[in-house]
Amino acid sequence: MIKSLLKITLIIILYKNISNPNKMVIINPSELRSLREKFKDKKIVYVGGVFDMTHAGHIIFFEECKQLGDILVVLIARDSFIKDYKGENRPILNEHIRMKTVDSFKPVDYTLLDPTMKFTKEEGHLKGLKFILEELKPDIYVVNDDISDFEERKNLVEQFSTKIHISIRDAPPEFEKISTSKIIDMIKKLG
Repeated sequence: MIKSLLKITLIIILYKNISNPNKMVIINPSELRSLREKFKDKKIVYVGGVFDMTHAGHIIFFEECKQLGDILVVLIARDSFIKDYKGENRPILNEHIRMKTVDSFKPVDYTLLDPTMKFTKEEGHLKGLKFILEELKPDIYVVNDDISDFEERKNLVEQFSTKIHISIRDAPPEFEKISTSKIIDMIKKLG
């Protein structure tokens, strides 16, 4: 059952990519500095996350992020970090599938894979964030209201004159409270 759902997800991803081939803008970390130069007069918004088994909640989040500026850059967390952070069975979809999927969404302008390789749970977010702040120099950094290390991130972001925006996880009622964990639980109940 789970394999069937994953195949359907991959077909949707491939269809989206074929239907909008010019949208694919996956960048390397080495391109961040030139991206900032290219858009020096634009407001760049940066967000990072897991984005496993993307759903309407993720898209609403990206739409909110895009409204804060002109260019939306999304970082995808590495599989190795997610396994340390969320457990051996996560992520469901590997980092390359997650990156392609997120990149195909309309609000997202650029996508990249976390430039930091294997690192500990304690230092992971801050290492990657510092690199992005140094290279991309985003105008706005978006975080969810439920992150555990907000103060550390805030202190780091302030050193780079980047504004921090706290996103409240809230969606229209027709979307309920959805999350990847809830989707996984529903699939498990199906058997």
